[in-house]
This record gives sequence, structure tokens and C-alpha cells, in this order.
Amino acid sequence: MIESGLKPATAHQVHRTARTAFGEAYKRQYILRNPVAIAKAPRVEEEEIEPLEIEEMQRVIEAALKRRNGVRYVIALALGTRQGESLALKWERLNRQKRTLRITKALQRRTWRHGCSNPHQCGAKYHRTKPCKEGCKRHKRACPPPCPPDCTDHARRCPQRTGGGLVEVDVKSRAGRRTVTLPDQLFELILKHEKTQAAERAHAGTEWHNGGWMFTQPNGKPIDPRDDLDEWKAILAEAGVREARLHDARHTAATVLLILGVPDRVVMELMGWSSVAMKQRYMHVIDSVRNDVADRLNTYFWGTN
Repeated sequence: MIESGLKPATAHQVHRTARTAFGEAYKRQYILRNPVAIAKAPRVEEEEIEPLEIEEMQRVIEAALKRRNGVRYVIALALGTRQGESLALKWERLNRQKRTLRITKALQRRTWRHGCSNPHQCGAKYHRTKPCKEGCKRHKRACPPPCPPDCTDHARRCPQRTGGGLVEVDVKSRAGRRTVTLPDQLFELILKHEKTQAAERAHAGTEWHNGGWMFTQPNGKPIDPRDDLDEWKAILAEAGVREARLHDARHTAATVLLILGVPDRVVMELMGWSSVAMKQRYMHVIDSVRNDVADRLNTYFWGTN
């Protein structure tokens, strides 16, 4: 897998999944031994995450609030919500009296499946028989390869397609179901966003899809995760902030809790962690913390800042 160009982390994940599946087959006595357990998984080096600095966060928030649904990114930076959790937020889970937000669901994009009897024939007119010409401008990402002779893809074009699109699912774990108390300013931003959305709903009229989503497309439908990511990248560019993954906002929120000295048990509750071991993955020492330590050492040893 690695020789084909895939990353070690991908191969490691495939190995772990296969080992678990074959292990279950061994327990049920379908096989005499687990062959995957013999194979050694590739070593995965943890990529060091650089959470946003305080100044970067402030610039990102300023740029985000100039856009539709900009509060969605403020919530991610302040509360550490995952992308799917943020996009699945609904107004019914906002307690205005207690100023709390209940996180129980996540929004995922799932692949469509054919509902017809002949998937190959169903997608025949969409089969790619030739690679893209050099200098292709149609695809923003890498051009897809030609389809294999027995291709059964293109299920999204199937008139009887099933099981795909944007789907609301339960959060990743029991610990992920949590209630967070909103900071006053964030609560006010959410209420302001609600008024803006109400005006959009009135303007859209019968075209509005009333799903109760907190963050929507102009027609009331939920936001596609890919469009959400593109918006995040545009915000970073406008704010003049280095490239960062959308999930880095979650790392940033956890690091802020570290800076504030919040107890581990409370951090676990706010972030939706099932184990305090997650602290090692999500909390990072940023430059402002390093500088603060240096200043304290200066004061301790030499009595100066």
C-alpha cells in the first residue's frame, strides 16, 4: 500500500481494521488463526499539530463574522466542536434560559448505493473511458482515473439510489454527548445569527427547507462538509493566517483550556473525551505559553521580565 503512494497512517488503519475482523472470525472458529496478527503494521509518526496562536484566533474570528454562518467557526474555536457536530447543531438544542448548547448529533456525507438490479449498466453513460487531457481545468483536485471494465460506481446518478447524501448520526461516543455552557459573547452572537437566519427564511418563502438547522445553505438545507471546509480555507486566507486543518480548531480550543488551567475532568466534559489520555493528543504548548514560562524564569532567577 505504501509503495502505491498511500500514507503509512492509511496502511496502519487498514491493518487495524483487518486484524479486528479476522480476530472476530477466529473467536467464532471460522478460521484456525488470525493471519493479519502476524503482519507488522507500519510505524506511524504523529504529525505535530500547530494550534492557532491567540492573535491568529482573533483575526480568524474577525474574518469569520463577516460571512454567512461565521458564528459556526467561532463555536469551533471556543468550544472545540468537531466539524460534523457543528454542522448538525439545531435550534432545539439551544437552551436560551440556561445559555447552554446540547451536542448529541453529527452530520456526515455518506456514499450513495445503487438501488437498481444492474449497477454497471445503470452508470454506463457516466463511465470514464479515457484519462483527462494534460492541463485539465475541470477538476480542482487530482483528476479521477478511467473506470475499470466492470465499474459499478456512479450510484449518485441512479434513479433508485439509497443510503447516501448528508445523514444525521449519533456522535462518536457516549462521552461525546455533552452540554456546554456558552460564554456570554458567543451566546449573543448565536442569537444575532438566529435573527439573520429568520430574515433569510422569510425571504426564501416556500423555497426554505425547515429542518431546524442552526447553520444552513440559503435555502435552509444543511451545509455540505466540503463546502464548509472551503469556507474555512477562505476565512484563513482573508485573515492572513497560515494554512490549518479545520480540525485544528478543536486542537486550538483544547490548548486554550490548557492555558486557562481548566481541570482535566472539566476539559474531558467540554471536549467530549472518554479518556484523559486524549489530552496528550489535543493539548499543545504554543509560543505564548513558552514566552510566559521564559518570563517567569527571568523573574525567578534574575528578578526581571
